Amino acid sequence: MLRAAPASPYILAPCERAAWDEFVAASPQGNVFCATLFLDVLGAETEFWLVREGGNALLGALVLRKNGRVVRAPHPFTMYQGVLLSRGLAELPRHSRYQKLLRSMEFLFAELEQRCDSISFCLHHSLEDLRAFSWFHYHEPEKGQFRIDLRYTGLLDTAHLKDWEGFIDSLRRLRQREYRKACSSGLTVRISRDVETLQRLHDLTFARQGLASSEAEQHLLRSITQAALEHGFGELLECVERGGKVTASTLFLYDRSCAYSLFGATDPEDRDTGSYTYLILENLRRCRERVALVDFVGINSPNRGDYKLSFNFEPRPYFIATWEKPAPSSAHS
Repeated sequence: MLRAAPASPYILAPCERAAWDEFVAASPQGNVFCATLFLDVLGAETEFWLVREGGNALLGALVLRKNGRVVRAPHPFTMYQGVLLSRGLAELPRHSRYQKLLRSMEFLFAELEQRCDSISFCLHHSLEDLRAFSWFHYHEPEKGQFRIDLRYTGLLDTAHLKDWEGFIDSLRRLRQREYRKACSSGLTVRISRDVETLQRLHDLTFARQGLASSEAEQHLLRSITQAALEHGFGELLECVERGGKVTASTLFLYDRSCAYSLFGATDPEDRDTGSYTYLILENLRRCRERVALVDFVGINSPNRGDYKLSFNFEPRPYFIATWEKPAPSSAHS
């Protein structure tokens, strides 16, 4: 007589908004981009899933859809919308944690496969064990396997900012000169709620590079900035000349432990004043007592990446993992 396969100890259950925010706040991978107040402005359908064992949540997964189709990660102007571990799972001894992580992720992917034509996650930089992604359909590759793309962001421990003058002296000499030039020329930094100026400078920066942002991107920039200011998870700063002209503008987002440099732009006419460097450094100075870490939100293009790393940020890898269900003809062949 054939024995029935043992029942899985796991279940996949939908999660309500309030419970999701509690899970995100406690998870080591929890971050502002997974919070419902941020997600509400993206114009996407959101699904919150928890993998449970008994009464305990082990994993959380965020699925975004538009017009019924899963959004390919990363959604514009977002990071780290992927699989999140519960604090309980993350704190298990290694010999238990990695085994349970593999099995619970395998269960999650198998369940999502039944509900979605694709699975796409931008994984938090702290998630290092990706074997469950690599081994999905390991013995049945015709069912589709994850594509795992390597990306990099820049991280800075704010402990390095406590000695402010020492930190300035440790920067690349060009950044030091820009900072001191801005200080001596009378530039000031102020808190702002002027979303339109941020948008205008952002458009000017794109135009200088021969690019143009779409109407959807412009709308999203304004919506994220407005929500961040209204709900207190972001700060908009401006650099201002003595005559009152705004030369640069930035939006930093915040969660319980990290700040994120999401938007930043400068007037092309004022690129040589050092105002943007001065503004970035003022943001960093303000982060010293507020969070433990600053994330530059990507260093994946040569020029932009080099500029960001000149502030002594450390490169840190993160991954985009995407699975797509093969077309019937492909699966058959």
